Amino acid sequence: MTDSQPTNRRILLVDDDKDALQILGDLLHSRDYATVTAMDGHEALARFHDDGPFDIIVLDVMMPGIDGLEVCRRLKASPQGILTPVLLVSARSDTRSRVAGLYGGADDYMSKPIDLREFAARVDALLRVRDRYSVLAERRTQALEAALTDGLTGLLRGGYFLRRLAEEILRADRYKLKLAVLVVDLLGLPEPDAEAGDDFDEPTEFDRTFAGPADRLVTAAGEAMATNTRAGDLTARIRRSRFAVLLPHTPRRTVRGIIKRIEAAVATVPADPARPDGPEAGLSVKIGHAELGKKMDAAGLMARAEPG
Repeated sequence: MTDSQPTNRRILLVDDDKDALQILGDLLHSRDYATVTAMDGHEALARFHDDGPFDIIVLDVMMPGIDGLEVCRRLKASPQGILTPVLLVSARSDTRSRVAGLYGGADDYMSKPIDLREFAARVDALLRVRDRYSVLAERRTQALEAALTDGLTGLLRGGYFLRRLAEEILRADRYKLKLAVLVVDLLGLPEPDAEAGDDFDEPTEFDRTFAGPADRLVTAAGEAMATNTRAGDLTARIRRSRFAVLLPHTPRRTVRGIIKRIEAAVATVPADPARPDGPEAGLSVKIGHAELGKKMDAAGLMARAEPG
């Protein structure tokens, strides 16, 4: 059979019986679901990885070659398939077969001959579960980004930066790699409306009180710093107008070049970041740097990088 035209919902149908594929495909198409079909386990795996993602997989158990149970296990072992609902269908209706299918990773199981009304209801139920998974996954991603990302600049938060720094120190010690850190103080900003904290904590009152042109300049300067480092370098705002840059695998001569690029980029930040062709804000930076030494931890390395 030919695959149906794309819609918002995509379902992978797998069965070695052409008539079964046609019947189920027609039913799903009538409900405005798109279908992609496969007639054996090898094709199912290829379709899943090449034509995905899918909202649900309907999988016949008894097929030549790789049977449906093995296909289900392989799909559920993959990052793409772990949250994709699988509905197994089989001519076997005994309890042992059902239990084997569910323990094999399936989210639901139906016996042949298939009642089409029940099939439609089960598909709808699995899609509702899929939608809930998607909402929860999106909320988790948003929460993780909020936990790691500075709300003002979009750079890393100070606490996460220190954790990553500790990890990179362990890696550098183990493999005898170069490691450097920059601590960057941004100068020339308007004074904030209220005093902010000085610790490596998550931003608190500063994000609410450092308003007006100053917050836009901090954001623009942070972006200038991040875009003038290399892929793999980490840039964070650790407090107020202080930033830090982690430079893994970086020799001294490369550090000097990065410092010069940051100084030049910040100096050209416009007074109004919304008007890049306007006059410059007159910002500058005071940069301290340090290279990892023997028996040095994250706190010690940051202290050594304190701008003089």
